[in-house]
Amino acid sequence: MMLISIILSLLLDLVPPASFEASWTQVRHSPLLTEDLHSSGTIVLREPSYLRWEVKEPVQSISEFGADDAPSRFRMPTEKDFKVTEEGEGTVILTPLRRDLRQMFRRITVTLDTAGKVQSVFLEGTDDAWTRIDFSNVK
Repeated sequence: MMLISIILSLLLDLVPPASFEASWTQVRHSPLLTEDLHSSGTIVLREPSYLRWEVKEPVQSISEFGADDAPSRFRMPTEKDFKVTEEGEGTVILTPLRRDLRQMFRRITVTLDTAGKVQSVFLEGTDDAWTRIDFSNVK
């Protein structure tokens, strides 16, 4: 969950205005598993440090960071934590600069539609694992 929250919070820096709401579907692939894991839910991101990640399938759960009534240890990462490059129109590549982030993944590919809204995030792990998150109903 923390890895996903880090990546998705970067969207606030990449795609103004600094808020993001969407439905999502996720596929996680790992060489350690016999089949990919599928899940779906919703996300709400708001400046300066609010994140609500709701999983609806396969098991319902809600994680919330930065709520008014709860202290937050969640820090919105910025592009300073990554080397940001464009790879063609609508594709942004994030390469982690910090060692702790490099231990989690090689790179992140963010795909935007023609209006600049996020369509998908593809996380390449360090061990041939990957996660793809596709967004719909983006606000």
